[in-house]
Amino acid sequence: MTIEATSRRREFTSSNVIGLLPGARPEAGAVLLMGHWDHLGECGEGPDPLCNGAVDNASGIASLLELARRLAASGPHDRDIYVLATSAEEQGLLGAKAFAESPPIPLSSIVAAFNFDTVAVAPAGTPLGFVGQGRTPLDRLVLDLLAERGRTVGDPDFAESFLRRQDGWALLEKGVPAVLLSSAFASREVLGPYLSSDYHRPSDEPGGIELGGAIEDLLLHEELVRRLADADTHVPVGTDGSEWAGRRR
Repeated sequence: MTIEATSRRREFTSSNVIGLLPGARPEAGAVLLMGHWDHLGECGEGPDPLCNGAVDNASGIASLLELARRLAASGPHDRDIYVLATSAEEQGLLGAKAFAESPPIPLSSIVAAFNFDTVAVAPAGTPLGFVGQGRTPLDRLVLDLLAERGRTVGDPDFAESFLRRQDGWALLEKGVPAVLLSSAFASREVLGPYLSSDYHRPSDEPGGIELGGAIEDLLLHEELVRRLADADTHVPVGTDGSEWAGRRR
């Protein structure tokens, strides 16, 4: 028996895009918000082969920009807030890895990173998918705020299955506390229909998005970032999470 395989390799140049909401006390560290702006180009056949990517990941970028707008309006906060749109996520988290390998700021200064990916799937009232739970010192802050808002965490095993498939993994590997919080990743029952129908297909168009859960998740992030951008909030510094700053709120 013989097996023959062929592959195609294409090199291309692309860029990450980063912005800054300057903090009043930048020496206290930074919070990073991130989401991937790239997609697959053409992924179908016929007259409309374009892989539209409304949910994956125009919805994530829209949430990222709206959150940045709201934080800018309520600032300045103590810590710097960086907004990062990564490229080439679909090709293997390449933009996030490039950022992690040659960061424009010390990775040790990032007290928390939040990734926004495929957010517009779940209706309002859906539990929160917590990708990265149990892997960073952010758990208590996230879980306490969920309890305050009467929300619960979804299926942890399902969320864990996406840990290495999203941009936050490139930072988590470097010791940066990075999580993805989205009701879309609450369970197979929530995300499964999208994965089996529109995911990485031309049919991922704006008419199919669900904003209920996305809005709840955005407001959750807004409060989390406000607390973490307060220099008095108890957060890790140092990429190994072994040192702490500030006081417990």
